Amino acid sequence: MLTALGPLVASFIAMDVAAMKRKIRRNAILYGIAAAFLWTAYGLLVAALAIHLGERWGLPIAMLVIAGGMIVMALFIIAIVMMLNAAEERRKRREAAANSQRALAMTAAVSALPFLMKSKPLMLLAVAGGLGFLATKGGGSRQGPPPAE
Repeated sequence: MLTALGPLVASFIAMDVAAMKRKIRRNAILYGIAAAFLWTAYGLLVAALAIHLGERWGLPIAMLVIAGGMIVMALFIIAIVMMLNAAEERRKRREAAANSQRALAMTAAVSALPFLMKSKPLMLLAVAGGLGFLATKGGGSRQGPPPAE
């Protein structure tokens, strides 16, 4: 049965890959054309701003003002990216610490399992402790804090 499905699955995958390849190629071409138009519009906007400011303040001052504005915007974007990267790094460190604590607890539990299995009272105590732990973790379906009276 599975050997009969092999050619069908292979043809489905080949058809899907070909369609995906056409879609990616089409999107890349259209996004490239759109990007060219956007960069052209951006260049024309900067040129129009330079002409306008050049008529008011003179061309050298206008170019310095535009360059200064571009530098300030670039520094602002770089600062935002640095803050986002730092926040993501802190989140990754917290997750890694939490995962390492869980892994350590699981390793300790698995290591103690053979010893607990030999002693019936300790096994019962471990089961009771595990159930108590699960009960205190909030296994209920209550949503939010209790209503205030």
